[in-house]
Amino acid sequence: MKKLIPFAFALVLFSCAKESASKYTILSGKMTNTKENKFTVRGNSFKKKINLKEDGSFTDTLYLDYDGTYEIGRMGVYLQNGKNLSFDADAENLTEVTFTGDLATENNYIAKKSKLQQEILGSDIKALYSLEEPIFLVKIDELSKKRNELLEGTTFTINDFKEKETKNLNYHKEYLLRIFPDYHGYFIGNEDFKVSENYPKPDEKINLDNADDFNFSIPYRQLVSLDFNKKIQEESDNGNNFNDLAISKLKSFKSQNIKNDLAESLSYEISLSNEKMENMYNELMSISTNENFKKELTEKYNKLKTLAKGNPSPKFNYENHKGGTTSLDDLKGKFVYIDVWATWCGPCIGEIPFMKEVEKKYHGKNIEFVSISIDEKKDYDKWKKFVTQKEMGGIQLYADNAWQSQFVKDYAIDGIPRFILIDPNGTIVSGDAPRPSDEKVIALLTELGI
Repeated sequence: MKKLIPFAFALVLFSCAKESASKYTILSGKMTNTKENKFTVRGNSFKKKINLKEDGSFTDTLYLDYDGTYEIGRMGVYLQNGKNLSFDADAENLTEVTFTGDLATENNYIAKKSKLQQEILGSDIKALYSLEEPIFLVKIDELSKKRNELLEGTTFTINDFKEKETKNLNYHKEYLLRIFPDYHGYFIGNEDFKVSENYPKPDEKINLDNADDFNFSIPYRQLVSLDFNKKIQEESDNGNNFNDLAISKLKSFKSQNIKNDLAESLSYEISLSNEKMENMYNELMSISTNENFKKELTEKYNKLKTLAKGNPSPKFNYENHKGGTTSLDDLKGKFVYIDVWATWCGPCIGEIPFMKEVEKKYHGKNIEFVSISIDEKKDYDKWKKFVTQKEMGGIQLYADNAWQSQFVKDYAIDGIPRFILIDPNGTIVSGDAPRPSDEKVIALLTELGI
């Protein structure tokens, strides 16, 4: 399946328009241990970067698209236009946060709920979903009981918050129950795993096209996405085209905020490996009403069009694990098969044994195998040791600025591993080539006469 995280007192502003304070929210507080001295507030079709001062403090004005739940990292926060909020937090430990301001009660409740969930379910996903079915269900029941006690013991300032949160807790329980069978089978190495006859059945009465619930509840969003992808996958496995199915099901939603979110989740289909890229681009542009997304999608689409077969390849010149630097120009006269990867990327690591086999098969032929790591600077030493310990062959390079490295941006890479094939003249053969584990890569190299 194609798959599968502030703020406080109001400033008094005067203007000729005398704009109503209910149209914006003041976020303030302090956030320490962040990357690049900033953090991002994300929501449905919403994204705002908050810049921090040297001491980590900040004050910013948000014009929210809706009243509901947003995310800062993996921390959920409830925001409303006209309601101000503040917090002090450590970005490396978002379970210990105290909120003040208009929405302090609601957000301190959310923080306590998140901490309670971590205490009961733990933070190790593999350990949780490796539990035997009866033990897992006991934990889910314990979580439900204690969260309901917390909910009933809290007096909220927002009138309908308790009603919406009651539904939210049920959605989260439903989501955990639905993903257990697949996750358990994966983590115990048994793809044929089936739950018992007594395992709770999915609640088919849940309406997965509710705009208000989508704005308020992150678990509800997860349920919508899970159901959307599962239905597409099941039908595409029966021979139907994935792209066509995705667009058809996307258009069937009545809630525009859900359409916008799912359209954004399908943006990975705007890729060089998708033969229907142009059609998918046009469909997503017509369905979404999120102008920021449409702008970013258009930029990506236009960039990818320049990376079509036969066009000159963008170049690189990066540090070589063996010393010095290596550029694409240094390899002119040979085919170049490039692997863009990182030490933290599981699928990337999974390709290493296959890459070694392909390298071995084509040793001495007119082709070079280049691996470009986009690890963060803090993981530079980890990369150096990893390459040595794994006895990785070929040419091992280290990009100069992780995801922001020019070669990465030039190829519009937004997911790894990514493989690229360039011919002896520096011309693109495939900007999204088959992986070493895919037998198609041998067919492609054979076709090229290598």
